[in-house]
Amino acid sequence: MADFTTAAPFAPGTVLGGDFRIVRPLSQGGMGAVLVAEQLSTGKPRAVKLMHAQLAQDPRFRERFEQEARVGARIESDHVVEVVAAGVDPATQTPWLAMELLDGADLSAVVAQRGALPPDEVRELMGQLCHALAAAHRAGVVHRDLKPENIFIARPRQQNVRFKVKVLDFGVAKIVAEARATTAVTASVGTPLWMAPEQTEAGQHVTPASDVWALGLLAFTLLTGRMYWLEPTRGPSASVMSLMREVLFVPLEPASARAARHGCQHLIPAGFDAWFAACVARDVRARFADAAQAMAALDPVLAAAVPRGAAPPAGPFAPAPPATTGSPPAYTGPTYPTMAGTDVGGMSGGTLALVQARPVRKAPWGLLLAIAGGGLLAVAALVVGGIVVVERLRATEPVALPPLYGSAGSAGSAGATPGSAPTAPLSPSSAATTSDIHLAGTYDITSSRNPGGQGSYAGNVLLSRSGDTYRIAWIITKGAGYEGIALVQGQTVAVGWASGGPYGAAAYRIDGDRLRGQWISTDRPGRIEVETLQGPEGLTGSYSIVEGPRRGTVVIARTGDTYAVTWTLSTGGMLKGVGLRSGDQLVVGWSPGQQVGVVSYAIEGRQLTGRWASLGGTLAGTETLLRR
Repeated sequence: MADFTTAAPFAPGTVLGGDFRIVRPLSQGGMGAVLVAEQLSTGKPRAVKLMHAQLAQDPRFRERFEQEARVGARIESDHVVEVVAAGVDPATQTPWLAMELLDGADLSAVVAQRGALPPDEVRELMGQLCHALAAAHRAGVVHRDLKPENIFIARPRQQNVRFKVKVLDFGVAKIVAEARATTAVTASVGTPLWMAPEQTEAGQHVTPASDVWALGLLAFTLLTGRMYWLEPTRGPSASVMSLMREVLFVPLEPASARAARHGCQHLIPAGFDAWFAACVARDVRARFADAAQAMAALDPVLAAAVPRGAAPPAGPFAPAPPATTGSPPAYTGPTYPTMAGTDVGGMSGGTLALVQARPVRKAPWGLLLAIAGGGLLAVAALVVGGIVVVERLRATEPVALPPLYGSAGSAGSAGATPGSAPTAPLSPSSAATTSDIHLAGTYDITSSRNPGGQGSYAGNVLLSRSGDTYRIAWIITKGAGYEGIALVQGQTVAVGWASGGPYGAAAYRIDGDRLRGQWISTDRPGRIEVETLQGPEGLTGSYSIVEGPRRGTVVIARTGDTYAVTWTLSTGGMLKGVGLRSGDQLVVGWSPGQQVGVVSYAIEGRQLTGRWASLGGTLAGTETLLRR
């Protein structure tokens, strides 16, 4: 595995790009180092960021680096750090960026020193931050790694301005992700404390709503001086895995309820709960669509929280006020990873150190690898100490405002456009749903039998909603864990699982010589495709795909209790699957590989009663689940 944690050294006096003479080192971080340099052509001091030379091994990366790394130049905002030059050093193959040298501190240092900030200051800070993000989103740019370390609070260079927010690393997250992907490491970029759930999925489409998730968490931290997540406060028992479990599954409390746990609910303004819920809805479609919409809704909430006639705060660089009874302690960050150093000049000053977690054979939902603090975060398991916590995502998380555009506007905000404020206070409304069946939750395996009756097993099963589909994971008490994806057709849950991706599941209704069905796959997350097969009656023989996005033939053969299903696609690919018939339905799990299985559950209230099989087997096992 490539080492991305150090950058090639450049001694003082070295000239990069013919114009930037290195003066001294400034900081070291997960993606490389930051140096102070003098721009020879102007005499101005600059910050030079050195990326790891490993990132430039791919010629395509070198060709695109200067364009992608300077994506900030396309963003029309003074609140984006200015990148003046970029290149790849020919001698060391080290990619570098030269940018303005800022005087100040990153947001993590400001909050650590001062704790909770007053609403007026939060309003100004969030306004400047969202100005940068809104301009980026209009330009089609998503930051992907918004966190306090990437938000710099600079001393102003003009009168009557208390501070100037500068957002760092636009464009860098995307290109580092692509470069890492070419080395078979990972394409997921983000820091677990701040990244949206969809960013944990390899290949998942990232939109401006992913930055909105981080905005909600940042606003909570600015108002309270505390992290929203509880796991980082649990001391030695906390782990990155327990944090990810909280981010993905544990019911999301309203901001005021979470602040009450910290003893600082008085710091949450009226109306903030609804705004916060519309930022951190796990369903992307229920969030504000972009930063402009988020700030348009937040501004009146914070404005109303400022007492009339109150003197404006002195700004982030003023001394912290004396502590008062009931005031929350300053935010010091999570205790389980070490995030040492600061982000002066835009380079994260540390990487995450993981506590040990018990590995399973395959950790659920592609969370094995994520980029944290600019370094590589290896996630080993979703089970910590054998305890599993999941939620009924739709039923128990706080209701969220739909995005404020078009016909989706809620009461008081219908027809709102980016940059416009709602005409009435925010009021929560239900997030849009794609099915009347809510299956997400934690299930106990109440009975089980392996194929052929060869023993049984125990444990839990986790179901979570993902767009129009479900993710499923089996946590076996004695044995390896498994993961899969599922779709609902009528009263049947069709599940496909495999030891490697991509893989999928399909459910067909048998209608004479036609099989009318739907299918999903891990390389099309959250989407359901329609497919119709036509062939002989009797569920045996060769069928043609006559409807759907793919074309080819499907051969189905009865093998005892199961069916062997093989797709030969017109594109030249071949998929192998195993199927189970239940009445007039055929449920299939498929994959290009050999290790694939299928489960067909019947929905019976809180109980799922199912049969399962693996590719190559002729017998089916049974499994009954009961939702907690």
